[in-house]
Amino acid sequence: MITLGLDTTAKTVTAALLSDGEPLSFFSSEAKTTHSASLLPAIRALLAAASLGPEDVGLFAVSAGPGSFTGVRIGVATVKGLAFGREVPCVGVSSLAALAENASREEGAVLAAMDARRGQLYCARFTAKDGILLRETPDAALAAADAAAGAKAAGLSSVTVVGDGASLAAGALEKEGIACRFLHPLLARQNAYSVALCGYRSFLAGRYTTAEQLLPVYLRGFTGGPNEEKN
Repeated sequence: MITLGLDTTAKTVTAALLSDGEPLSFFSSEAKTTHSASLLPAIRALLAAASLGPEDVGLFAVSAGPGSFTGVRIGVATVKGLAFGREVPCVGVSSLAALAENASREEGAVLAAMDARRGQLYCARFTAKDGILLRETPDAALAAADAAAGAKAAGLSSVTVVGDGASLAAGALEKEGIACRFLHPLLARQNAYSVALCGYRSFLAGRYTTAEQLLPVYLRGFTGGPNEEKN
């Protein structure tokens, strides 16, 4: 099965192709072009590099949120457009679960953190053991200090932080006496390979939807609301 994974939930726009869970081709950019302008050309280039066409894609996986409202909409709408009328299964992947997947080879606590501006995070905590991730908290919209307080209350002494909110999260965690570990820069941001892999696993477990049923996930709850990125 060919899986196309997309993530446009933050500054990074990224796309990847897998064949039965193994990587075929990959694209990632933080260039200042808009996601809407760069995503479709990236998809065409990925398919061409693998000598494939859109009709060869058997599963679409997309980061459905949380993240930039504009970015989330672009990713979900792109998958809907590509899958529409073909009855191709789709999976909406938590952007935080996909970020945590980048750290699945670490051991211990993992905090996936996306910068939501104004000292706030979209975040979720996981435990990594032997390449397997166990979710410890739901996706949430929190002040960085509250995320760190939750980690301290859980009795954690060290955490691997991943995502564009890693520095903000680490500052708050260290104030609570929690040591922070960081990933290599190539794994520290959104990665469509992880999105596609999460989607492929969900499909194998029978958790998928149609293009019509695919919906974005927006987290609200910040006082005054997060400052939306214009991607």
